[in-house]
Amino acid sequence: MPSPRTSAPSTTTGSDALLYLLFGILGAAMAFGSLAWLTGNLTNTLVGSGTWAPFRMTDALLHPEVLWPALSTSMLMVGARVVPALFTVALVVTTAVLWMRWRAGSKSGLALKADLAPLLDKEIVAKAKSLRPSLGGRESKRGPAR
Repeated sequence: MPSPRTSAPSTTTGSDALLYLLFGILGAAMAFGSLAWLTGNLTNTLVGSGTWAPFRMTDALLHPEVLWPALSTSMLMVGARVVPALFTVALVVTTAVLWMRWRAGSKSGLALKADLAPLLDKEIVAKAKSLRPSLGGRESKRGPAR
């Protein structure tokens, strides 16, 4: 017999958490590979032979010396490893912060129209009438009773 569905989000049970983690790791790896190719080419343009290598993300990740043979080992490390790693970490942190804010909802601290409705004249008069029906025909400082 299957367990009944609850209204709790499925991430509390962990069923979706692994899927989100998998997509996050895959996205970070693709971002890192693309950034490694881009920054490797920029480094090669600035300090190497100046030619751009074709887009091969896996070679940029695993064998950058094949794509840019004219670069020294230290420039290759900085251009194809360190700089894209920093950009990828910044992208992951920014994405995580935006995801948590989006999941938490708006926390601006400002009252919404629905929050202010009980404080408006119409609601105050209706509440007063419900508490004391004898006020129905009287006028108040706020105007005639409605």
